[in-house]
Amino acid sequence: MRVLVYGDSNSWGYLDDGLVLRFADRWPVEMARALAAQGRPVELVEECLPGRTTNLTDPKMGDFVDGAAPFEAILRSHIPLDLILIMLGTNDVKAHFGRSTDEIIGGLMALSDIVSASEVWPGPDPVGARLGFIAPPVLGPKADDPGWDIEAGWVGSRAKTEVLPDKIEAACRLRGHLFFDGNHGATSSDRDPIHWNEATHVRMGAAVAEWVLKAL
Repeated sequence: MRVLVYGDSNSWGYLDDGLVLRFADRWPVEMARALAAQGRPVELVEECLPGRTTNLTDPKMGDFVDGAAPFEAILRSHIPLDLILIMLGTNDVKAHFGRSTDEIIGGLMALSDIVSASEVWPGPDPVGARLGFIAPPVLGPKADDPGWDIEAGWVGSRAKTEVLPDKIEAACRLRGHLFFDGNHGATSSDRDPIHWNEATHVRMGAAVAEWVLKAL
């Protein structure tokens, strides 16, 4: 089974220690290991980038973080695919974007439209790869702490991440996509409200693998 994970820093393997060293046992890798252990070997394709948004350029980081811009080329370059997992939205809640949760859902569904138009299929018959959205976990309480050194860039962000899972699930239900609430596998770190520690990555990978086994 060929699985593409499309995500941001938490899928890339950025840890809460701030060292910017990619964690070898990040959740997509752990997911693939867990699926293989259950008799479902995975050819994992990781397309994950710190700072990636759903479909926004970032004046502070650059145009390269726009998740929609390269997505069709990425999909086509990795054909065939059996399963596409998207976990994005965390960076969309940054204060300088001023984006509503409905606008974030629109950004996610724009990625769904790209998948639908890209003729991505698992084999010789164009039956379509399955598409699943993973709701990013709620940001940690420190995101609301004025003492956090970058709190100003995330004002109001935690409240948005609290309501996103239900809205993503509703959008997925309307379109027939798979859905997993990342809060069932991961919690943001006490020292970094955006990112996770090593144990959380391992736990998240196991949780996503269990969900995939039931969903497919």
